[in-house]
Amino acid sequence: NISNCHALPGTLITFEGPDGSGKSTPIRILKKLLEKKKKKVTVSSWKNCPILGDFLKQNESLKKFDERVLPETNLFLQAADLLYRIEREVIPAMKKWHIVILDRGVQTLIVRGLMLGMSDYQLRSGLLWWRNSIYRELFDNATTIELTITLDESLSRLKKRAMQENTSLTKSEKKSEGTLLGLDFINSLVYSPEGKKMTRNDKRNFIRKTQGDIIETYKKVFKDEKGKVFAVNGEGTLKEVEYDLKRKVVDALF
Repeated sequence: NISNCHALPGTLITFEGPDGSGKSTPIRILKKLLEKKKKKVTVSSWKNCPILGDFLKQNESLKKFDERVLPETNLFLQAADLLYRIEREVIPAMKKWHIVILDRGVQTLIVRGLMLGMSDYQLRSGLLWWRNSIYRELFDNATTIELTITLDESLSRLKKRAMQENTSLTKSEKKSEGTLLGLDFINSLVYSPEGKKMTRNDKRNFIRKTQGDIIETYKKVFKDEKGKVFAVNGEGTLKEVEYDLKRKVVDALF
């Protein structure tokens, strides 16, 4: 039961960027800016599909990697979560003239697939075949906000998040770590791809390289984007981000 996407009166805006780029705050800022213009706004959040969303969150919280679903399976489930939200949240709201703000979308799925070793062609013609078929008009008319951030700043933010989320470490351990080692998935790493047992320094280098690869992959994906994409500095102050969103998005579109 696929919805008709032809001439939807609402507007779709997607926020994209690597972990640590800070999407939640700009989303709140844009929502307030639009509501000041008397616009009706709906926010659709990542991993928010009933049952499936709960499973995804629970799966990622498991400390033992061998208890989790395979990364490829996890990617398919994230695509299913997005498809559910398109049908049950995005399109119904757009039919009511709402502006829908999507927290992550197709670009995130592409980046994560590329990081797993899939090709761009495999992703676009396989897992994401619906992007350029049944939902082509929806996404072709959408606006994407690309939040940019440097590697060092993103790692700093991820470290702070890890310290807040990891309650298993004592205060002294949290102070002494000063790295991303507080994350369960980093703690579970034992051997490098070459088979060498990883030291703490190896783990720091691993997470730095991985995050750097993710940021560069986002850049490449957006370089090939043909739709309306506005870059916003994710490291800016709240006033700078608000100014960027008002000028590049609100004033430009409405």
